[in-house]
Amino acid sequence: MMNKPNAENSKKRLNGGLPPADVVQDGIAMRLRELYSNIENEGIPDNLLHLLEKLDEAERAQTGQQTPEV
Repeated sequence: MMNKPNAENSKKRLNGGLPPADVVQDGIAMRLRELYSNIENEGIPDNLLHLLEKLDEAERAQTGQQTPEV
């Protein structure tokens, strides 16, 4: 038995059976949000914190400010 062509089958053939662009974009957006959410929740590595502290010290030395109490 042959399938009769209808609008839905023709549409699938025209776009190669791919999902609509909005569905693809929503999926990409969801994955990017998950990825960046995971990155936001990661801690800052100690070596980066150390470098930032050294930068702050160098800036304070240039401007003549004292090291703040922690």
